[in-house]
Amino acid sequence: MERDTTVMTGYNYGELCDDLLVETLSRLPVKSLMRLRCVSRSWFSLVKDPKFICKHLTRGDHNRLMVYNEYYIDTYPVDDFVVVPDNTMTDLHFQNFEAAETRNYILLGPYEGIMCLSEKWNRNKINVWNISMNEYRILPEPPRPRNGVSGSRPSNTVISCCNFAVGLDPMSNDFKLVLIQTLHDERGISSINDCLPNVAVYNFSTNSWRHVEEGLFPMGCYLGGEAMNNVYHNGFCYWVAPTETPCDYVAILSFSMSEEVFQEMRGPRVPPITEQIEFEYWTIGVHDDYLSLLHVEESRRSFGLWMMKGGFWTKHLSFGPFIEWYHPDGFWRNGEFILESYGGAGDCRLVLYDSNHDEIREFGITGVWFSVRILKESLITVRE
Repeated sequence: MERDTTVMTGYNYGELCDDLLVETLSRLPVKSLMRLRCVSRSWFSLVKDPKFICKHLTRGDHNRLMVYNEYYIDTYPVDDFVVVPDNTMTDLHFQNFEAAETRNYILLGPYEGIMCLSEKWNRNKINVWNISMNEYRILPEPPRPRNGVSGSRPSNTVISCCNFAVGLDPMSNDFKLVLIQTLHDERGISSINDCLPNVAVYNFSTNSWRHVEEGLFPMGCYLGGEAMNNVYHNGFCYWVAPTETPCDYVAILSFSMSEEVFQEMRGPRVPPITEQIEFEYWTIGVHDDYLSLLHVEESRRSFGLWMMKGGFWTKHLSFGPFIEWYHPDGFWRNGEFILESYGGAGDCRLVLYDSNHDEIREFGITGVWFSVRILKESLITVRE
């Protein structure tokens, strides 16, 4: 006889055995969970429950490292995506990430396991792809800026870059995609503060976009580059963002997935490395379930890990100094961080630093520029 325990959103499962079941299932890979959906109606409901999907994403037992690498062959620039197949990081060898779905598209992400594909010749044509579930969706075109004529972009502007984020709205239990398009004036720009934004939010459940008012400050002065460093945590998306004004803190842009409003947060105050804080000296992530920042310190050979606790930034860890100069590229797990060496003539290197054992390991990959992402196994469905 099939046992069909009622599963309720919010994890009010009542019995200890149900709690253990949820904990056990949250540790399994996506492919196993897709098969187990057929066991009972309650298991099917559980795997589709947004709270369970978030729990599964947060555990990250099956995360893999994905790296966008730019390098040169002779004098020609080449770029590609590579993946570390071994999620334990015992073996640091890479494999090329190639798929027919990526042709003719600019790949951004992944964000909570969802890859965003923006067409090279029309940045308003956006597709999303859940790599783990191999689900693909062509999105409707996002809304245009409201100050355009007849719904078009403001005159003399082009889409310079796009930034995305994916996360759960804890109020509606709906997953959303945030799109920030930075528009540049083709007549010439002398300052990133002159950039114009277009912000829209896509709901996965309704397959629809909404235009978002940017707030009381110019968004363009924050997100003037492609694929800015960001993270989703507890109902908010966060970006580390550049500023033009010299200061002793880093700017963090936050977006509430429920209220759909932006705010600026200030990072911890640290001695500036140059005349102003350079945002590439910081990377944002989650450490021990706290919003965290990894910062290369004034010497450029030591690092500080800062965590947001009780509304204040607290320095949790320092490590270094190293012989070489490094800057932070990403968080891994259990006190491990991805660092990039400073190098000339395209010989920057990517390394994994284990703060628990004070150990550096080489990935064996070089290039002129890296962008590090965590490829999470995700149960967020994107099938139309």
